[in-house]
Amino acid sequence: MNAFIQAPSQAPPDHHFRSPPKMSPFDICSNVYLAETKPYITLSYVRYKNRGKNMSESTQQIQTINPKNLPITEANVVNIINNKPNFDNLPESDKASILKITVATEYSNELQHKAKIAKLNYADLKATFLANAKSSHTREAYTLALSRLEMYLSTLGKSFAELTTLDADKFIQSNFLGKPLTKGFLNVAAPNRASASIRRDAACIGGFYAFTQRVTDNEVVNPMRGTRSLPKKESAKEIEVPTETEVNAILSSKDLPKELKAAIAIMALRGLRIGGLPSLNIDYTSQAFTTQSKGKLHNGHLNETECIGATPVLKYFGTFEGKKKPFSNLDAPKLKMQISYWMKKLHQQGIIPTVYSAHDFRHYYSRAFYIKSGNDIYRLQKMLNHSCISITETYLKTLNLI
Repeated sequence: MNAFIQAPSQAPPDHHFRSPPKMSPFDICSNVYLAETKPYITLSYVRYKNRGKNMSESTQQIQTINPKNLPITEANVVNIINNKPNFDNLPESDKASILKITVATEYSNELQHKAKIAKLNYADLKATFLANAKSSHTREAYTLALSRLEMYLSTLGKSFAELTTLDADKFIQSNFLGKPLTKGFLNVAAPNRASASIRRDAACIGGFYAFTQRVTDNEVVNPMRGTRSLPKKESAKEIEVPTETEVNAILSSKDLPKELKAAIAIMALRGLRIGGLPSLNIDYTSQAFTTQSKGKLHNGHLNETECIGATPVLKYFGTFEGKKKPFSNLDAPKLKMQISYWMKKLHQQGIIPTVYSAHDFRHYYSRAFYIKSGNDIYRLQKMLNHSCISITETYLKTLNLI
């Protein structure tokens, strides 16, 4: 059979054509996809179908596709394909043959695609995708968004690779993205989530599909791409930045645990991200620090030229007794939760007027240092460890400083 389907550089004469094993014409059609050069297979099929008939009749049918009876070379095949006769002008027998070949090829393509999809391991792809995330915050956002997708797919009874664009549109409009998660379950009784949260999760899932499309050489398409179901952007809420008085009140609170005071101090007085605290390494002698934040190395000092505030940052770190990695036993989400808990408590006690997030303390540093440095955006970029000045510019715009 291999000799039959492999296209030689030149077609053999009719009297040298080797008859294939006995099989029906449709059996041959179902094997056509194995060949790379369909024009020659089509000619071979016509010759086989007409075996035993008058040779001139067979040749006449062949010549409807290859009227000049050209040798089957690569150049001639290209020429034959580009100058093929109109389908409606072909004999009915040729039309039937081509139809069977076309249907068989379509079945073949579908089955090959399904076979490749079946080989994909969602767990492995997900693990690789999450491992490429640059920060723990990004990884957490991807993980939560994909957990929503997994819930939706389980109700559809589909694999991730079978999600269609219509499915994606319905997913975005459903409670799976519209409602908050409570202990890993959808809280359908809760108010709808903000449009920004829905858009963020849709972008996370779209990022996963874009990654999968790339690593599978387009076997999986991105159903989130081009969707028109995303909710409209809402007007951004003005950022509430704590004042110097409020920061001092928080750091002076007798109830706030000393470890959290140190975390808030280094964010508010030196501008570190909360995501950089678990990997923070401090040299107390030189007052230098190193950390990983947003997938980038961040070096700096904790002296008064780089910090703000009347109290040196390291005075809040006495509770760690010289421990070089003070937050190594915590991760960023846990720190965020603890800070959120205590901000709510301090708000209830009337110490602060609103509940501040961990990132609001970085906003406080940005505003204070920008003013302290005489509006030096380049120095601020260095202090915040931004990768480019345009990020710092956008950052200052959100704080209404430029």
